[in-house]
Amino acid sequence: MKFDFSIPMTSYEMLAVVLSIIAILIPIIQMVWKKWIIQEKLNFLSTGTAFLYFNQSGSYLRIDGVYESVHKPVSIKQIAVKVTRQKDDRKLNLQWSSFISPVNQKMMGNYVQTMESAHPFRIEADGIMCAFVEFADPFDSFGKKFKSCTEDLFNSIPDLRKECPDYLTASHCYKAKDEFIKAKSILNQEFFWEIGEYQIEIIVLYGKKQKTFSYAMSIGESEHNTLLPNIDESLLSALKGAYGINGGCSCAIVNLIGTK
Repeated sequence: MKFDFSIPMTSYEMLAVVLSIIAILIPIIQMVWKKWIIQEKLNFLSTGTAFLYFNQSGSYLRIDGVYESVHKPVSIKQIAVKVTRQKDDRKLNLQWSSFISPVNQKMMGNYVQTMESAHPFRIEADGIMCAFVEFADPFDSFGKKFKSCTEDLFNSIPDLRKECPDYLTASHCYKAKDEFIKAKSILNQEFFWEIGEYQIEIIVLYGKKQKTFSYAMSIGESEHNTLLPNIDESLLSALKGAYGINGGCSCAIVNLIGTK
């Protein structure tokens, strides 16, 4: 087939050529736009509450929410939390440790929540992922200190069990021990959740980027009084176990307020 370029194209032929060129360029432009120009965006939508804990693992917290990926898929590699106590600028640095299931399961007539170890996860483009995340000290610094300061105290329980017929009598003797008083003093110093204002930074590492979501929270007298007895409970748990008594630490719930 021969083309005679000396003959001018009609307007319909010119329109056909232009449309053909546009049809070829559109997928190329879309590919370039999606791959090199448009950037992924990560959002975090908190439920507006935080769960505060103190036990033999120390002070830690849980924050629930939804992570949203805009434009492109996102791979969440790690999530960390930095909590700053405003009155003295003391900081608590934690990393994700567990994912809590948002669905309760019925086991032996009781509703319980299951958990799994925290791990990287992927969010598809323009998708969301529900994440109920518990944050803890990855180095278990408090746990090591707790074990060291309670070793002699816990070793005295078998003899105390033989001497005291009931838990009430044993607990009075147990709390009067120098080892208990010393251990409680150390735990009081390590207790982080004092009354006051706190700044929370949720630091998310995704791909080769990092993004920080900032929040503020306030611990009042009620929340403080809920958590403070956990100091004694942490020290008494081993004694309760020796007498077949179930123990447990309380959790406080506070409001999270987003800050810019």
